[in-house]
Amino acid sequence: MMATITKKKYYQLDHIWETAIKMNGSIVLWKSPRENDKNLLIDLSSKIVDSKTKIQASDMGFLISPFLNNSGEKTFFLKADAVFKSKNNKKWELVNGERISDIDKSLKEYTLENRPPTYHTRDQSVDQISNEKKHFIDLVNKSIRFIKRNEFEKVVIARTFNKDLRDNFDILTLFDRLSLAYQDAFVSLVSIPSKGTWIGATPELLTEYSKEYFRTVSVAGTQQFSNDKNLSDAAWTQKEIIEQAMVSRYIVDQFKKIRLREYIETGPYSVRAGSMIHLKSEFSVNLENKEFPNLGATMTNLLHPTSAVCGMPKLSALQFIEENEHLNRGLYSGYLGPVNMGGISKLYVNLRCMQLFDQTAKLYAGAGITFDSIPEKEWDETTLKCHTLLDVMDSG
Repeated sequence: MMATITKKKYYQLDHIWETAIKMNGSIVLWKSPRENDKNLLIDLSSKIVDSKTKIQASDMGFLISPFLNNSGEKTFFLKADAVFKSKNNKKWELVNGERISDIDKSLKEYTLENRPPTYHTRDQSVDQISNEKKHFIDLVNKSIRFIKRNEFEKVVIARTFNKDLRDNFDILTLFDRLSLAYQDAFVSLVSIPSKGTWIGATPELLTEYSKEYFRTVSVAGTQQFSNDKNLSDAAWTQKEIIEQAMVSRYIVDQFKKIRLREYIETGPYSVRAGSMIHLKSEFSVNLENKEFPNLGATMTNLLHPTSAVCGMPKLSALQFIEENEHLNRGLYSGYLGPVNMGGISKLYVNLRCMQLFDQTAKLYAGAGITFDSIPEKEWDETTLKCHTLLDVMDSG
């Protein structure tokens, strides 16, 4: 049974973070879109629970999935040994958890060291050609040839970009800057022993669900757009409109698989993501009078990986990616988010993210390739996506 604290206790964020690292715990720090509150969860388990173990409706925690489970990563669940919340980032309240007494004791024994916060790292994987422009351009051209041969309608190919970290790099400061810069994004920082550390700001919801409702969105198309312009002035190309329609059609196809016919579709419409905009449609289902008690988990499994990060049809696009991309995406284009927090689960596609190593950050970005894609423009689009994080990193 979940333990609770009767007397409110407050701590500093760096205090909590460093204590969890010293205890070799897994840590997740996040802020949901358009919310001021920030959350932190610690799991002290020596063993990460694979999500294939059935998660009960009462299990509070954080779910993390890679792009592919056969990439050496697993979909796993971090349980809530301690949960903290903050409204102003200066005072973090210890709310509840399974092992709050252990963590509270360690927090009292904590001594602040005069250095930037540490984080869990792992050996840096070597993707020999995933950050080379020539490889990316050749892959776009090959993708277009396959599309014209009707092998698939769309495929999403990814690349990486390596960025050296400053000597005084502060991971918690970067999280705060991302939270401030991308109010409409899900901003997350995940640090796990033997798994490493990832940080990102994603605009794309995968699934949101409770006992009463289910919601998902389709997001596609990317263009730079000044913050002083009105979204109603945005103009979209045929390529971007078609790409977004494919993602929406994919969602509807999954509804058809489970014979769900009653849903509400809204959009597409333009939405901001920092200095960029995307096309977005929203799908919602009222579950109060429906016989779909496990719709959230079912649709999460059906949707992932979505056509927005993989392609259409899924299997043929996925085969092409595995044979030609030459990149272990890891958690990039997987999904992550809080589960059963206040009876609600919110899972987001892990886009606009990077993996942190001792002295280097590896950024990931992808481009949706269709029959009328232009290779140089696709390269430019992935560069633009990388700047979601790069601009914030370089602003300090």
